[in-house]
Amino acid sequence: MRTPTHRYTTGIPYRIARGRQSEPPAVSDRLARDLAVIDLDEKRPRPSIFLKTVRRELKIRCYSPRTVKAYVQAATSVLRWLGCPPDQLRREHVRRYLEYLHDAGHGPSDMGVQLSAIRTIWDKMCYRDVTLGLETPRKKRHRPVVPSRDEVRRLLAAAPSLRDTLLLGLMYGTGMRVSEVCQVRWRDVDVDRQQIFIKQGKGNADRHVQLPQQYQDLFKSLLKRSQRNEFVFAGESQSDRRQNRHLSPRTVQRLVKTATKIAGITKKLTPHSLRHAFATHSYEDGCDIRRIQKVLGHVRLDTTTIYISVAKERTSFASPLDRLSDAATSQKQSHGQQTQSQQTEPSRRPANPVGGLRLHCRMDPSDDRDIHRSRKRHQFTIEIRSGGRREYLLGSIAQQIRPGFVQIDLPPIEDWQASLSRLPSSVAKRMDQPEFYQTLQQSISDRLIRETAAASDTTDGPVAKQGSPDHRPPESLPHGPRKPR
Repeated sequence: MRTPTHRYTTGIPYRIARGRQSEPPAVSDRLARDLAVIDLDEKRPRPSIFLKTVRRELKIRCYSPRTVKAYVQAATSVLRWLGCPPDQLRREHVRRYLEYLHDAGHGPSDMGVQLSAIRTIWDKMCYRDVTLGLETPRKKRHRPVVPSRDEVRRLLAAAPSLRDTLLLGLMYGTGMRVSEVCQVRWRDVDVDRQQIFIKQGKGNADRHVQLPQQYQDLFKSLLKRSQRNEFVFAGESQSDRRQNRHLSPRTVQRLVKTATKIAGITKKLTPHSLRHAFATHSYEDGCDIRRIQKVLGHVRLDTTTIYISVAKERTSFASPLDRLSDAATSQKQSHGQQTQSQQTEPSRRPANPVGGLRLHCRMDPSDDRDIHRSRKRHQFTIEIRSGGRREYLLGSIAQQIRPGFVQIDLPPIEDWQASLSRLPSSVAKRMDQPEFYQTLQQSISDRLIRETAAASDTTDGPVAKQGSPDHRPPESLPHGPRKPR
């Protein structure tokens, strides 16, 4: 016989009798299961299914591709460390995992990304509260590395090709991030208004930056020969032949590193250093901090005000010691510059040569004889010899703009990839170091100055026979260039 269920007048069954001192019943959030992306307690999914569901939900919520990739990698890492299904993750596990990351040498930034991923996936999507009470690790605030104006000039002069000079100059002249300048298309450039449109930059915000005036004519001429949908700085990977690809930020990082070494700059510069230089130098020139914030695309003014602390006018003043002997200080600086130039002068003969280098010089075929007399542009073909194989690198143009000063335009390294791929790996490795360009620039300059001086003592005509080699002993390949990017 069934026991009758006693109910209140409202129809609700009687509650179990409990004393005032008894422990209250646990509160269950039944709505959380309905709102959760995946009910971990009921479904207990395998890690692969869980990660697939999380990736789909992040895309649905319109997270950026980089954030989706970072969060999925973080979830994969914590599950691999845990060694259990996703439903077994607890708050103590998260604390121990963060301790493991700290002991393994991960910085506050990486730990913050890991914690943010766990909080988003387990707490906000699955309602687990495994990060309750955990704060995001504090990041160390470093003073930005800001190159001086003279160092920026030297950096631009050290860029191996015209494209690289334009790339570095555009980052310094506009303050764009490296990811933004790589993705600029010709349709984003408004030459008449001197503006570059940045679509969906960091923070998914659109903005405009000002095109430097000295680049206006160059962009006009390049725009006529380019498709509007093409990238301004197009790139092509040897492993991926898809068309209409832009340069990768990693390529730009290598470019800045190599140009820094060629220029003899001791500071550790990155592409972001040019953005720092834009903000700092603009502030030193009297630009309002609010305008700088808008151009840089900073959401918070606090992010922009860090450049005030490194601005020269706020941190530098005449030292009393400097006033005691200005002459001695000037002499010491002059000696230091001479010492630095001696240290940065490239070695013409490496200890372990891996090949030979020879230059072939002729009049620039794009100029006729009359134009050549006024412009004196020459085309150089670089012959590389190693292991019985000869490869020729084409497209280098040099011009003596005034006595003793030579302007050299090297093509981007992509134009040489076919020839470089046929060279031995030891030669390609040497040519992937900055010292190669130092030696190459010095050799072209010496050859052009010598040939120009010899031509002035003879009748008019081409400086050298077409394809005539340099009859000096071939130089051995230096310890390396970097590729013109």
